Amino acid sequence: MKQTIKTMNSNRNLLYLFAIILFLNLAGCSAYRDEVLERMRKEKERTERESEDYSRTDSEKEEKTTYKGTSYTGKSDEQILNSLKNKKFKNLTTSEMTELMDRINEYLHTPYLWGGESKEGIDCSSFVQTVMSLALGIKLPRTSLEQSKKGYRIGIDELSLGDLIFFDTMNKGHVSHVGIYLDEGLFVHSGSSTGVAIASLKNEFYTETFLFAKRVLD
Repeated sequence: MKQTIKTMNSNRNLLYLFAIILFLNLAGCSAYRDEVLERMRKEKERTERESEDYSRTDSEKEEKTTYKGTSYTGKSDEQILNSLKNKKFKNLTTSEMTELMDRINEYLHTPYLWGGESKEGIDCSSFVQTVMSLALGIKLPRTSLEQSKKGYRIGIDELSLGDLIFFDTMNKGHVSHVGIYLDEGLFVHSGSSTGVAIASLKNEFYTETFLFAKRVLD
Protein backbone atom coordinates (compact mmCIF):
# COMPACT_ATOMS: atom_id res chain seq x y z
CA MET A 1 0.00 0.00 0.00
CA LYS A 2 2.80 2.39 1.01
CA GLN A 3 4.64 1.50 -2.19
CA THR A 4 1.53 2.36 -4.25
CA ILE A 5 1.13 5.75 -2.54
CA LYS A 6 4.80 6.44 -3.04
CA THR A 7 4.51 5.62 -6.75
CA MET A 8 1.46 7.88 -7.11
CA ASN A 9 3.28 10.76 -5.42
CA SER A 10 6.26 10.19 -7.66
CA ASN A 11 4.09 10.32 -10.77
CA ARG A 12 2.37 13.47 -9.52
CA ASN A 13 5.73 15.13 -8.98
CA LEU A 14 6.83 14.21 -12.48
CA LEU A 15 3.67 15.83 -13.88
CA TYR A 16 4.32 19.01 -11.86
CA LEU A 17 7.89 19.06 -13.08
CA PHE A 18 6.82 18.62 -16.67
CA ALA A 19 4.28 21.45 -16.34
CA ILE A 20 6.91 23.78 -14.87
CA ILE A 21 9.44 22.95 -17.61
CA LEU A 22 6.79 23.53 -20.27
CA PHE A 23 5.81 26.88 -18.76
CA LEU A 24 9.41 28.00 -18.53
CA ASN A 25 10.08 27.01 -22.12
CA LEU A 26 7.05 28.93 -23.34
CA ALA A 27 7.80 31.94 -21.14
CA GLY A 28 11.33 31.99 -22.45
CA CYS A 29 10.09 32.50 -25.98
CA SER A 30 7.20 34.97 -25.97
CA ALA A 31 6.77 34.81 -29.75
CA TYR A 32 6.30 31.05 -29.66
CA ARG A 33 4.03 31.30 -26.61
CA ASP A 34 1.82 33.85 -28.36
CA GLU A 35 1.66 31.66 -31.45
CA VAL A 36 0.57 28.67 -29.38
CA LEU A 37 -2.09 30.73 -27.57
CA GLU A 38 -3.39 32.07 -30.89
CA ARG A 39 -3.64 28.57 -32.30
CA MET A 40 -5.53 27.46 -29.18
CA ARG A 41 -7.94 30.42 -29.52
CA LYS A 42 -8.63 29.69 -33.17
CA GLU A 43 -9.14 25.99 -32.48
CA LYS A 44 -11.63 26.83 -29.74
CA GLU A 45 -13.57 29.16 -32.06
CA ARG A 46 -13.63 26.53 -34.82
CA THR A 47 -14.93 23.87 -32.41
CA GLU A 48 -17.64 26.22 -31.14
CA ARG A 49 -18.74 27.06 -34.71
CA GLU A 50 -18.92 23.40 -35.66
CA SER A 51 -20.96 22.70 -32.51
CA GLU A 52 -23.40 25.51 -33.36
CA ASP A 53 -23.71 24.35 -36.98
CA TYR A 54 -24.37 20.78 -35.86
CA SER A 55 -27.01 21.89 -33.36
CA ARG A 56 -28.69 24.11 -35.94
CA THR A 57 -28.70 21.34 -38.56
CA ASP A 58 -30.06 18.86 -36.03
CA SER A 59 -32.79 21.30 -35.03
CA GLU A 60 -33.74 21.91 -38.66
CA LYS A 61 -34.00 18.17 -39.21
CA GLU A 62 -36.36 17.86 -36.24
CA GLU A 63 -38.56 20.65 -37.60
CA LYS A 64 -38.91 18.90 -40.94
CA THR A 65 -41.98 16.70 -41.23
CA THR A 66 -41.24 13.50 -43.09
CA TYR A 67 -43.74 10.90 -44.27
CA LYS A 68 -41.96 7.92 -45.75
CA GLY A 69 -43.34 6.67 -49.02
CA THR A 70 -45.32 9.79 -49.93
CA SER A 71 -44.73 12.68 -52.30
CA TYR A 72 -45.07 14.98 -49.28
CA THR A 73 -41.78 13.87 -47.72
CA GLY A 74 -40.00 16.74 -46.01
CA LYS A 75 -42.97 19.13 -46.16
CA SER A 76 -44.56 20.90 -43.20
CA ASP A 77 -48.24 20.44 -42.39
CA GLU A 78 -49.06 23.80 -43.99
CA GLN A 79 -47.17 22.89 -47.17
CA ILE A 80 -49.02 19.58 -47.40
CA LEU A 81 -52.40 21.33 -47.21
CA ASN A 82 -51.34 23.80 -49.90
CA SER A 83 -50.10 20.96 -52.11
CA LEU A 84 -53.47 19.24 -51.85
CA LYS A 85 -55.16 22.29 -53.36
CA ASN A 86 -53.35 21.56 -56.61
CA LYS A 87 -54.69 18.01 -56.84
CA LYS A 88 -58.06 16.75 -58.04
CA PHE A 89 -60.29 14.37 -56.07
CA LYS A 90 -63.37 12.75 -57.60
CA ASN A 91 -65.48 13.01 -54.45
CA LEU A 92 -64.95 16.78 -53.98
CA THR A 93 -65.23 19.80 -56.22
CA THR A 94 -62.31 22.22 -56.38
CA SER A 95 -64.16 24.76 -54.24
CA GLU A 96 -65.12 22.12 -51.65
CA MET A 97 -61.54 20.87 -51.48
CA THR A 98 -60.17 24.41 -51.07
CA GLU A 99 -62.71 25.17 -48.35
CA LEU A 100 -61.84 21.94 -46.52
CA MET A 101 -58.10 22.71 -46.65
CA ASP A 102 -58.69 26.27 -45.44
CA ARG A 103 -60.82 25.14 -42.50
CA ILE A 104 -58.27 22.52 -41.49
CA ASN A 105 -55.53 25.11 -41.75
CA GLU A 106 -57.49 27.41 -39.40
CA TYR A 107 -57.29 24.79 -36.65
CA LEU A 108 -53.79 23.51 -37.41
CA HIS A 109 -51.60 23.44 -34.25
CA THR A 110 -54.59 24.05 -31.97
CA PRO A 111 -53.74 22.28 -28.69
CA TYR A 112 -55.62 19.14 -27.70
CA LEU A 113 -58.19 19.53 -24.95
CA TRP A 114 -60.53 16.72 -23.93
CA GLY A 115 -64.04 18.10 -24.33
CA GLY A 116 -62.65 21.24 -25.99
CA GLU A 117 -64.60 22.81 -28.83
CA SER A 118 -62.66 25.95 -29.77
CA LYS A 119 -59.32 27.18 -31.13
CA GLU A 120 -58.16 27.47 -27.52
CA GLY A 121 -58.30 23.70 -27.28
CA ILE A 122 -60.17 20.96 -29.12
CA ASP A 123 -60.51 17.18 -29.04
CA CYS A 124 -60.56 14.80 -32.01
CA SER A 125 -64.31 14.46 -32.51
CA SER A 126 -65.04 18.15 -32.07
CA PHE A 127 -62.33 18.99 -34.61
CA VAL A 128 -63.86 16.60 -37.17
CA GLN A 129 -67.40 17.75 -36.40
CA THR A 130 -66.49 21.44 -36.72
CA VAL A 131 -64.39 21.20 -39.88
CA MET A 132 -66.83 18.93 -41.74
CA SER A 133 -69.73 21.22 -40.85
CA LEU A 134 -68.04 24.52 -41.72
CA ALA A 135 -66.33 23.30 -44.88
CA LEU A 136 -68.84 20.88 -46.38
CA GLY A 137 -72.08 21.42 -44.46
CA ILE A 138 -72.00 17.82 -43.15
CA LYS A 139 -73.57 17.48 -39.70
CA LEU A 140 -71.98 14.86 -37.48
CA PRO A 141 -72.60 13.76 -33.87
CA ARG A 142 -70.30 15.05 -31.11
CA THR A 143 -68.39 11.87 -30.18
CA SER A 144 -66.11 9.69 -32.30
CA LEU A 145 -68.14 6.60 -31.38
CA GLU A 146 -71.37 8.17 -32.65
CA GLN A 147 -69.61 9.57 -35.72
CA SER A 148 -68.46 6.07 -36.60
CA LYS A 149 -72.11 5.06 -37.09
CA LYS A 150 -72.61 7.56 -39.91
CA GLY A 151 -71.91 7.04 -43.62
CA TYR A 152 -70.83 3.74 -45.12
CA ARG A 153 -67.69 1.67 -44.78
CA ILE A 154 -64.95 1.71 -47.38
CA GLY A 155 -61.72 -0.23 -47.76
CA ILE A 156 -58.40 1.34 -46.87
CA ASP A 157 -57.46 1.20 -50.57
CA GLU A 158 -60.54 3.31 -51.38
CA LEU A 159 -59.69 6.17 -49.05
CA SER A 160 -59.94 9.67 -50.47
CA LEU A 161 -59.85 13.24 -49.20
CA GLY A 162 -62.61 13.92 -46.67
CA ASP A 163 -63.21 10.33 -45.59
CA LEU A 164 -63.26 9.63 -41.86
CA ILE A 165 -60.92 7.10 -40.26
CA PHE A 166 -61.51 5.55 -36.87
CA PHE A 167 -59.16 4.10 -34.27
CA ASP A 168 -59.20 2.33 -30.93
CA THR A 169 -56.31 4.30 -29.44
CA MET A 170 -57.38 3.60 -25.86
CA ASN A 171 -57.63 -0.17 -26.26
CA LYS A 172 -61.29 -0.14 -25.28
CA GLY A 173 -62.50 -2.54 -27.93
CA HIS A 174 -64.41 0.20 -29.74
CA VAL A 175 -63.87 3.53 -31.49
CA SER A 176 -62.11 6.13 -29.34
CA HIS A 177 -60.42 8.37 -31.93
CA VAL A 178 -61.22 9.88 -35.33
CA GLY A 179 -59.41 11.79 -38.06
CA ILE A 180 -60.01 13.18 -41.55
CA TYR A 181 -58.20 11.39 -44.36
CA LEU A 182 -56.10 13.55 -46.70
CA ASP A 183 -53.98 11.69 -49.25
CA GLU A 184 -51.25 9.04 -49.63
CA GLY A 185 -51.79 7.58 -46.17
CA LEU A 186 -51.87 10.94 -44.41
CA PHE A 187 -54.68 12.22 -42.21
CA VAL A 188 -55.32 15.20 -39.96
CA HIS A 189 -56.59 14.88 -36.40
CA SER A 190 -56.39 16.37 -32.94
CA GLY A 191 -53.99 14.06 -31.14
CA SER A 192 -53.64 14.10 -27.37
CA SER A 193 -49.88 14.64 -27.64
CA THR A 194 -49.77 16.76 -30.81
CA GLY A 195 -52.93 18.83 -30.96
CA VAL A 196 -54.26 19.37 -34.48
CA ALA A 197 -51.61 17.96 -36.82
CA ILE A 198 -51.06 15.71 -39.80
CA ALA A 199 -50.10 12.10 -39.13
CA SER A 200 -49.48 8.98 -41.18
CA LEU A 201 -51.36 5.70 -41.24
CA LYS A 202 -47.94 4.10 -41.77
CA ASN A 203 -46.99 5.10 -38.25
CA GLU A 204 -46.85 1.88 -36.22
CA PHE A 205 -49.20 3.19 -33.52
CA TYR A 206 -51.93 4.12 -35.99
CA THR A 207 -51.42 0.95 -38.02
CA GLU A 208 -52.05 -1.11 -34.89
CA THR A 209 -55.03 0.91 -33.61
CA PHE A 210 -56.81 1.54 -36.95
CA LEU A 211 -60.31 0.03 -37.06
CA PHE A 212 -62.10 1.12 -40.25
CA ALA A 213 -62.94 4.02 -42.54
CA LYS A 214 -66.29 5.64 -43.37
CA ARG A 215 -67.40 7.87 -46.22
CA VAL A 216 -69.89 10.54 -45.17
CA LEU A 217 -69.70 12.62 -48.34
CA ASP A 218 -72.68 12.46 -50.74
